[in-house]
Amino acid sequence: MKPERPDLIAYLTGKLAGSPHPEGISVPEGGGKFHTDGTVQHWPGNTFICHVDPASRAHTALRAIQEEIKMSRFQRFYTFLPPSSFHMTIFQGLSSTTEMHGAMPRELRDVPRDDRTRILMDRAIALDLPARHRARMVDLFAGKSVTMTGADQAEEDALRKTRCKLSEATGIEERDFDAYVFHITLAYLVEWVTQDTAEEIADFSRDLTERFRDEVGTISFGPVELCNFDTMHAFDRVAFLGSRQADA
Repeated sequence: MKPERPDLIAYLTGKLAGSPHPEGISVPEGGGKFHTDGTVQHWPGNTFICHVDPASRAHTALRAIQEEIKMSRFQRFYTFLPPSSFHMTIFQGLSSTTEMHGAMPRELRDVPRDDRTRILMDRAIALDLPARHRARMVDLFAGKSVTMTGADQAEEDALRKTRCKLSEATGIEERDFDAYVFHITLAYLVEWVTQDTAEEIADFSRDLTERFRDEVGTISFGPVELCNFDTMHAFDRVAFLGSRQADA
């Protein structure tokens, strides 16, 4: 089943939002991941992800997609992530967004980030999780995010089961849990666009999807990683979870 993304044109034009800026974007000191000029901001938290192997064919293809966007006439509408950060989120951890959405476990609300991470690691480190997950590219959404799904139904089910285990172990009750769309972020949209520009970006995204879907192909990810981050430009592994573990 194809993952359910929001209506593309309505998203790009801001019709689905109650904010003057796209999600994650704010004026200086406004608490966003990025400023309105695209400058990365301090925005700490932790998360459960799988990095894309930088030596893989898929990583090379994702970099090529990002370069196409950077060289396009639409590049001014985006701020780009470094390729070293490319990853697929398995389960969102704890951040200001978790707290805002009411998903922060009560006992962790006033706990510093690094202490929260240690607690999550203690809760999740012994989980029986797959050593690998496999996922494939569905499309490029809005010129910024590669929609992913399990390589087949069994892999999709395994990804969803991993999410359930992490939620149960950590006590994090993610909003719209079952509707989560796996993705690999290449860039953030920094401003809403006009209807005409949105339609052009939609065409551009469809073209890149057709050109690069086979190049990205099926991505084989390693074990789930619990990571800390201070910005959206780097996700630092604290531990592997499941069948392979690393030093905390």
